[in-house]
Amino acid sequence: MKIWYDITNTPQVHFLLAIDKLIKNIEPSVEPIYTAREFSETSKMLEQRVGKGAYITIGGHYGKSYWRKILGLAQRFTSVYLLPFTFDVSISCGSESAVWSAWLKRKVSIAFGDNDQARQWTYGHQVDYAFFPDAIPAEVLEKQGLKGKLYRYHGYKEDLYLADYKPNEKFTDMLPFKAEADGKKHYVVVRPENVQANYIRNGNVQPITPELLRELSAKGYNILYLPRYATDRAFADGLTNVFMPDGPINGLDACYYADAVLTGAGTFAREAACLGVPSFSFFAGKELLAVDKQMIANGEMFFSRDVKAIMEQLSHTEKREPNLARCKATQREVGEKLKEILEKIKA
Repeated sequence: MKIWYDITNTPQVHFLLAIDKLIKNIEPSVEPIYTAREFSETSKMLEQRVGKGAYITIGGHYGKSYWRKILGLAQRFTSVYLLPFTFDVSISCGSESAVWSAWLKRKVSIAFGDNDQARQWTYGHQVDYAFFPDAIPAEVLEKQGLKGKLYRYHGYKEDLYLADYKPNEKFTDMLPFKAEADGKKHYVVVRPENVQANYIRNGNVQPITPELLRELSAKGYNILYLPRYATDRAFADGLTNVFMPDGPINGLDACYYADAVLTGAGTFAREAACLGVPSFSFFAGKELLAVDKQMIANGEMFFSRDVKAIMEQLSHTEKREPNLARCKATQREVGEKLKEILEKIKA
């Protein structure tokens, strides 16, 4: 059985490779095929995990213009559809290119998601199976074409790959910060808002990252800064105690060893929260996702776009033990459903 994974964003590298591993535990003979979109170091991260030449890069980022995104989506779908490989199942995080191609070629498609505000209707009527956390009400997703195709599981999407996460003990060696009395390098991670994302529909949104970086630097925090775009790098100009890696790094390791993670990215905030690291979200979308609201309600994440409020909360937060039991339980639950689907396909 050939399973095709279409990876279109950096967080999907960890996630879909974890799904690949989960499936190989069920069906060791499966053959994976990887495609990636050249966006925010997605292909570079995938190369680190599977090796150079083990995947095909198709498409990139098409800017913030709505019509350019539509054109880019059409172009990428055409390129993907015409690829000269065969597959039995496509698995993606709601990639229209993957789902549409599978539908037209009469192959099975599986989509994973956790964004109740995304446009699931762009692929919902064509997909065969859709996995979402149960923090999202079923009726919200069913209205977007997923009725009769929906499987809602306990926990979070991030649990599925954190269940097997093993930190790299040498990760902090790459950081230029000095070790303190306890022998550890203390730092916070900052990831700016993605102002070019589809969910930022208000063109007047102003990033708070520059002010946040200034406040952290003034307070003496060591900052591992992970800019998205070249324009983001300028936010750190003239600041001390800021380190920007030259290339992609393992974001999970960055979270695990940090004293706190402050980010405009939902996935990064949830990864930190699942790892027991103080998680601060300054997500710039108009409304928080259902999964984030649940984490905030459970005290696993703090949300604000007020820098003073963030700094105040940061001053009295501490790490806690990661909820690995929940991660493992979520992984088992999803694995059992995938096994059921694969057995049905083979029958």
